[in-house]
Amino acid sequence: MTRPRTAVQLTLADDQVRRDREAAEAERERRLRELGDEVDQRRTATKAQASTAAGTSQTAVILRSVPSAPPPATGPSVPPAPPAAPPRRLVDPGRLRLVDPSGIITSPKSSAAGAPTARPSGYASGTSGLPQPRAGSAIPQQHTPPRPYTGTEQEKVALDVVRKALATDDDWLRDLRAQRDLGADAVDALSRFYELKAYKVAEPDTVLLTPAEFQRAVESDGFFLVIVSGLEAGTGPVSVRIIPQPLHQLTCRPSSSVMVTGIRGAHSRVYQLKEERLASWP
Repeated sequence: MTRPRTAVQLTLADDQVRRDREAAEAERERRLRELGDEVDQRRTATKAQASTAAGTSQTAVILRSVPSAPPPATGPSVPPAPPAAPPRRLVDPGRLRLVDPSGIITSPKSSAAGAPTARPSGYASGTSGLPQPRAGSAIPQQHTPPRPYTGTEQEKVALDVVRKALATDDDWLRDLRAQRDLGADAVDALSRFYELKAYKVAEPDTVLLTPAEFQRAVESDGFFLVIVSGLEAGTGPVSVRIIPQPLHQLTCRPSSSVMVTGIRGAHSRVYQLKEERLASWP
């Protein structure tokens, strides 16, 4: 007995969906590997130029001995003051070192995020269970010190870190943050757009896109969503995650902006960097 036509059609439709999904993943894999090959070629060329320059000009450096300081005068012992908290600062891109210059490609997670949570069927106006206001006032307090740097400075450091990860310069990856409603922060020499999301601490799994950024991601096939995290010194490893075709991978939750979820599970290329310590003099 032959299977009903509906069952055959459903099977064929499922097979087509699977083939389309595999083709999309293969295309993103190709783009990520192509991006990595470009970075490796630029980095190799830069090293060759630096090696040639070092071979043609060698300068001898003579270090003079520094006289030792006289011993401190003895006196009544004073208890040492407690160490001051280190000042909050952004990482210095010039002192960052790539852990793996080639980066790593993360595979997409099979479980895609679902649609926004629906309102429970038992919901009724006035029975949401929200707490009632307590007597008196509830004034928020500042629990963390203000940042000694601006959001614009943080974004600039993020772009410099991306340039370091991709072995590019200002000409190859142009800074366009001051151009309003462009829908991207930078564009490279191949006319590919990069929208940067900069975070001083750990990488989030959800970010917001402005309407212009969302529209740019829709219209431009060469669009990368770039998540740069760990930008405040001492908060953790610095990470650069580059996601091609983000709207094909991430779950979109429209609001006044567009919330995209699933950053950590996206098919992407990730570069991690460590800040080198300054040499201490004896």
